[in-house]
Order: sequence, then C-alpha cells, then structure tokens
Amino acid sequence: MYGKRLRELRKSRYWTMDYVCSQIGIAKSSYAGYESQTRQPPIDKCLKLASLYMVSVDYILGLTEAPDTGPLDLREILNRNDLHYGGTPLSQEELKPFREILEMLAKKKQ
Repeated sequence: MYGKRLRELRKSRYWTMDYVCSQIGIAKSSYAGYESQTRQPPIDKCLKLASLYMVSVDYILGLTEAPDTGPLDLREILNRNDLHYGGTPLSQEELKPFREILEMLAKKKQ
C-alpha cells in the first residue's frame, strides 16, 4: 500500500523522484524501491515523507484513508518554498497577494 500511496502523492504534485530524494536526503534507487515496495522506508524517512507530502504517516502506510494530519495553518503552507499550481512553481513574491488577502480576512473575523 505504501508504494502506491507514495507514487500517487508524488505524481499528484508533479514532482520527480529526483526532487523528492533531494528533499529527504536519499538516493533515487532507495526511493524507487519504496514506490515499488521492494524496500521499506525506515521510520525517519516515513516521517520526512509525511512532512514533505503534508499527510500522516498512517496515510502513507495505508492505516487510514484520511490523508490529512489535522487542521492546516495556511500561513505555514504559504511560506513553503515548494508550492506549485499544476506543476508550475510559485515564488514567494507570487504568493504575497494570497497572504495579504488571508491576513485581511483574519483581521475582519477578530
């Protein structure tokens, strides 16, 4: 199950194996082994993958169908350096208007 989930998560973000490997610090052959399930990722790599994909380890391992880890803070998400829209990377400058709108909405609710 974890191999299928990792492949789906990676492809849904339009990421290459090389990109994922550079983010979690492993060789491409190791990650390919995870996706083909010929290798099992150690717990430290499961944690890094869950953080990178913003899902729970339980979701990666197939213990739950719910991918989320709980409520998300949009400020945290918008400050990430790896955001994209349909595979097109977004810069921090391009995300600035979204941050401003969300800050305005948050102030309005207070």
